[in-house]
Amino acid sequence: MKTALVIGSEGLVGAHLVERLLEDGWFVKGIARKITSTQSHPRYEHIPCDILNTSQCSEIADQLINTTHVFYAARAGHVEADVEIKLNLEMLRNVLDQVLSMSNCLSHVSLVHGTKWYGSHLGSFRTPAVEDHDRHSGKNWYFDQLDLLCSRQSERDWTWSTVRPHIVCGVSVGYPYNCLTTLAVYATLCRELDQPFIFPGSQGAFDAITQATDASLLAQAQIWAATDPGCKNENFNVINGDYFRWSQLWPVIAGWFGIQSVGPNGTSLTTMMMGAEKKWEHISLAHGLLEPRLSALASWSFGDFLFNTHWDVMSSTLKSRQYGFSRTVGTEESFLSGFERMRSMRLIP
Repeated sequence: MKTALVIGSEGLVGAHLVERLLEDGWFVKGIARKITSTQSHPRYEHIPCDILNTSQCSEIADQLINTTHVFYAARAGHVEADVEIKLNLEMLRNVLDQVLSMSNCLSHVSLVHGTKWYGSHLGSFRTPAVEDHDRHSGKNWYFDQLDLLCSRQSERDWTWSTVRPHIVCGVSVGYPYNCLTTLAVYATLCRELDQPFIFPGSQGAFDAITQATDASLLAQAQIWAATDPGCKNENFNVINGDYFRWSQLWPVIAGWFGIQSVGPNGTSLTTMMMGAEKKWEHISLAHGLLEPRLSALASWSFGDFLFNTHWDVMSSTLKSRQYGFSRTVGTEESFLSGFERMRSMRLIP
């Protein structure tokens, strides 16, 4: 019987993965520091745990003895680089050495990384990015995690895989570093305040080629890579079936919200949305929305980072297709269906 352990089950990636695993008939256990979701299923169990806490990790080990597949989707971010590396390495080490210390049937460990593997966050890089390209110069916690994973595997029978998405798009509450929900809140504020939908970034970013990964597509790819024997000990880029430019997608998003699309004017999202928290509370109350906390849905600083990437970001999906994963999602479809879901969930009016 396949039993999955999802580390970071409350996050954007983890929550969509849990949903997909349950649909596919798995038994699932989810670990997160705080349990905020309403997920209830006879084959699902929440396990509160801070994986930075070694004692807590060892205390739950006996509950996970039957784990067959680990999907690691946790991360410690938005801190100084050296601290980020230390924390992310320590978290994974605790999972491998403490949480799984009593597991007797583990067959696979899956990690979620991303295009930062290629240095996409640092500036222009070699595109399309291919999985076996050399590591970028400098430090990156992805490198340390994979090195640790490989060293631990040499002592055991299980295999591993990693997936490398970019701009994961899906509905999440409580994780504001989400392009979809940040855009939805920004567009809703523009409409309710009768303001134009200005692209809050540079002209270069508006015109550059970029990419995104639908969260549901990513979940399917994670499960595929973790269960297909041909994928053992491999890395896979996972993006939607197309590339796009914000200059082309921006009017489409504006049209869905019924607002005026305007290109960049040099103003950041953080500047334009200063003081928007109270306005969002008012909008939430007026429309009976379920989440009045803007900080649970949107991050203006995260948006400013995304919308100022003025170089091309392109990953090759040739390897995943050659290995057997051929599913695709159109980026426009991914965004618009996400907005529809947010509306049906009463997260936006």
